[in-house]
Amino acid sequence: MKAIRSALIVVLLAASLAQLAAAEPGSQDGTTKLRVVAYNVACGQWATPEQVAGLLEPLNPDIVLLSEVPKPNRGKEVKDWSLRVAEELGLKHVHVGTSSSAGHKSPEWGDATGNYGGKFKSIISRTPLSNGKDLVVEGSGWKRANPVRVETEIAGRKFAIYSLHLPGYAQNKRQPTKPEAWENSKHKKLAELIKAEDRSFEVIAGGDFNEWTDSLVMQSLEKETKLKNSITEKSIDHILFSTKNSVKLLEAKRDWGPKNQNDKNLKADGCLSDHPWVYCELEIPASVGSK
Repeated sequence: MKAIRSALIVVLLAASLAQLAAAEPGSQDGTTKLRVVAYNVACGQWATPEQVAGLLEPLNPDIVLLSEVPKPNRGKEVKDWSLRVAEELGLKHVHVGTSSSAGHKSPEWGDATGNYGGKFKSIISRTPLSNGKDLVVEGSGWKRANPVRVETEIAGRKFAIYSLHLPGYAQNKRQPTKPEAWENSKHKKLAELIKAEDRSFEVIAGGDFNEWTDSLVMQSLEKETKLKNSITEKSIDHILFSTKNSVKLLEAKRDWGPKNQNDKNLKADGCLSDHPWVYCELEIPASVGSK
């Protein structure tokens, strides 16, 4: 009987420790580590959702921001593309936008199976998502560039998460950026939306900005929103985040993934997309809760 009682105590103690770990997913000082990935998946032309998830799985992401993500074509009884990625990554919460960039759709802009098409934006998360919606941004470049916004709570703090795909100026024109590029850009309209956020929310905005890291447009966006770009090397894909409450950048990187693979589902040079994924790990201090 005594042995049974001791075994029961061990089981209960293990359960309590597991619950504590779930409540405090960060390090021993109580901080929480948040891993974010942004990836333009090129309509799934060269990769299945399972291949994309396999590429991202080693990063162990908590939030995945997808752009140019396809949705099931009309009449196709198939599981949502983003949901398939989420399930492979062990993430339970998914929100998919309703607007395809530039109105692009199948068959020209579709996946290899013909079941999916379009260039939508989606957000996949370890924590529950709420109040998901598309946001209209006006400006130069192609139409229907609507970012997707959701809300979540992480480590007792409220976050507004944006997944986006915006038309650029310098990247597309291949010439030095002129001042009017910022004034007329959809990026400026996005900045106005972010600046109007309730101050109790932290902001993470990631995706395909179609602007180089050091461009006037990206520099202006960061200055106006007071967000920090986790990506410092030359890139048109970025993850921006709030720093007002001592959120720290621990690591950032980008990579194209596998190359020279003999798989007909991959693009010519072996990559799963014509974009690299970008990744950052953030540290959220335990001392600051939601307001």
